[in-house]
Amino acid sequence: MKRLKKLLSLVLVLCLSSLLISGCWDRRELEERTSVVAMAIDLADGREGLQPLIKLSVQIPIPIKITASGGGGGQGGKSAVKVMSSTGYSLADAMRNLQQRLNQELFYGHTRVVAISEKMAKQGLEDVLDSIRRSPQMRRLLWILITPDQAVDLLETDPKLEQIPIVYVMDLIENGAKAGTVPDISLGKWFIDRSSSGIEGTANFVVTDKKEVKWHGLALFQQDKMVGTLDEKDAWVLMQIRDGAIGGEISIPCPEKQNLESGTRKYITAHPKKVHTKSTVEPWGGSFRMSVQVLLELDLIESMCHLDYREKETIQKIEKAFSAELNRRAKKLVDKCIHTYGVDVFGMGNKVRAKYIERFDPANWNKDFTHMSIDVVYQVEIRRVGMKTT
Repeated sequence: MKRLKKLLSLVLVLCLSSLLISGCWDRRELEERTSVVAMAIDLADGREGLQPLIKLSVQIPIPIKITASGGGGGQGGKSAVKVMSSTGYSLADAMRNLQQRLNQELFYGHTRVVAISEKMAKQGLEDVLDSIRRSPQMRRLLWILITPDQAVDLLETDPKLEQIPIVYVMDLIENGAKAGTVPDISLGKWFIDRSSSGIEGTANFVVTDKKEVKWHGLALFQQDKMVGTLDEKDAWVLMQIRDGAIGGEISIPCPEKQNLESGTRKYITAHPKKVHTKSTVEPWGGSFRMSVQVLLELDLIESMCHLDYREKETIQKIEKAFSAELNRRAKKLVDKCIHTYGVDVFGMGNKVRAKYIERFDPANWNKDFTHMSIDVVYQVEIRRVGMKTT
């Protein structure tokens, strides 16, 4: 009798537990959805004196025109996708208006790129990205990109190197981030930096024409509004200081004597291999000073100079020349961020808050940052010079 009661109790528990297993409550077959692989957000034209409309554009693959893995005559490229646009008073309104023109539900779970025009970014991204932040379909690992012209132009680009054009853009940024030459700034990273009072947000800045896309540095933000840009060289220095990423290749002129003798400008080019960064923050007068020591290991990949790299003095001379060039770039970057744009993209505020929390004022940090001092000192070590037979 006791065993029977235990058995009945177990069956009852299992039956009640099954009620809690609801499965995929919002399940929908793939054939009933239209996947969006990229979005572009612009300001619509033609409403002078009125509230500007938001223009949303999406890139949608056309399955029948994509080449199958085993062959089959698909076309690929720009002909394999469709770009559609719609306007609205808000991003959600534009999404709704776009949905009304399609026979299937738009699905944003496969979206990998969100492109935003510079004009839109300078207006502010808080209201635009609010809808994306709240959507459960939007992945935090997608890339947020700023373009100087219309963002929809990025969706119209046809590099002809991928079946789906936006995959080329995605791989360009993703592979660059893995190599350390492009900042790894996903949508999630943007939201994290935006919610912090000790660092300002940045986003990758790309330029495009009908056939090519090029990473062109970083867009700088103060809170949610874009205030300026950094070119590739400045962005690489920032990556080394802030993220410990290797950045891009560095070229310096040959010694002046050799350039004068040859009559043409010649250069030495090196590739960064390792970066070691150490930073400290300490009080400085009525403000703070951050000191950054950067040890950069380089490999020489090209030398147009006639130098004997077997001599220790030659190596030391080249190391000093590279250090001087990087220190010059770092000083230019610091002056631009502090005095021109007034944006703390170094994360100095986070360091001050961590060590001197009683003196950190999050409400006035943007103003306080313009009175700070940042000293960056590069030390370059050349590890490999290559071999040359005579």
